[in-house]
Amino acid sequence: MNMNTHSVASQLNSSGLLRTQGLIGGKWTDAYDGKTIKVYNPATGESIVDVACMGGRETNDAISAAYDAYGCMKLPTWSKTTAAERSRILRKWYDLLMVHKEELAQLITLEQGKPLKESMVEINYGAGFIEFAAEEAKRIYGDIIPAPFSDRRLFVLKQPVGVVGAITPWNFPLAMITRKVGPALACGCTVVIKPSELTPLTALAAAELSIQAGIPRGVVNVVMGNAPDIGDALLASPQVRKITFTGSTAVGKKLMAGSAETVKKVSLELGGNAPCIVFDDADLDVAIKGTIAAKFRNSGQTCVCANRIIVQEGIYEKFANALLDAVQKMKVGDGFSEGVVQGPLINEAAVKKVDSLIHDATSK
Repeated sequence: MNMNTHSVASQLNSSGLLRTQGLIGGKWTDAYDGKTIKVYNPATGESIVDVACMGGRETNDAISAAYDAYGCMKLPTWSKTTAAERSRILRKWYDLLMVHKEELAQLITLEQGKPLKESMVEINYGAGFIEFAAEEAKRIYGDIIPAPFSDRRLFVLKQPVGVVGAITPWNFPLAMITRKVGPALACGCTVVIKPSELTPLTALAAAELSIQAGIPRGVVNVVMGNAPDIGDALLASPQVRKITFTGSTAVGKKLMAGSAETVKKVSLELGGNAPCIVFDDADLDVAIKGTIAAKFRNSGQTCVCANRIIVQEGIYEKFANALLDAVQKMKVGDGFSEGVVQGPLINEAAVKKVDSLIHDATSK
């Protein structure tokens, strides 16, 4: 199936899932200064669409909207909804993600580049986090613990933490969002999502479906654009009570340090260090298949992909030849093309990095 950038974008636009504005307090919003950034198809280099390039001011308004929706006033708010109601709405969101999985998969392939088959897997995987959260929302139990004194009991009541800032990467543009947002909403928290500026379209489409599912305005907010300004606003605000981030170790350190100023809770998923080890007694076919899966998923662009392969001397030559043969058979190209198993790297900077690694390896 060969599909060009324009035709896919046109189909997504007619389905209502191609959003270009941020979401603040339930309203689709342009950047206040009118700035935009281009989102590119990494397979072709073509511009897909321009999206709002937001910064600190928009982020502060998104935080305020999330804070109001959380429950700062004596109004019907997300934190005061029943567990059953939150579960029902999250289940509806999951259902809508699955109804639109083909469009969402096309959107992921369009802006991130991975083969369409992998994108479909990500939709199932990512939507599963919302399904899980919908079920677990009904099972947020407290505890009664025996106390040191016979006439007393210790009572543990679990409560939502508040507004959550969720900063997500480009390699899994749906799953990294749903994995953070699903549990937060199930607990009664509200969120401000900052997706990667390289792949904001999937996040915006997911947010559109959350509105259709009945999630109240302000509960889910999306701002994208100037990453330092958005990050600084999330860190500086005392209304944001938790930061959850998936990305590089260097940025994770900065977020941890910045969160200390307002004593936020922090969840960090940072860079990986994953050796693949093959011993002499390994089943060669299994070892090759496992290595290919471990190294080449998403064109090697994940934090858990193998970054070095260690092979015992007795099987080294056979393994190396078999791996070379398997890699040479892999079809590289546009993720929409039939038979492609390796899509493009995300951008030119990633290509240059790989080129430098190849040069370094071959020069030694």
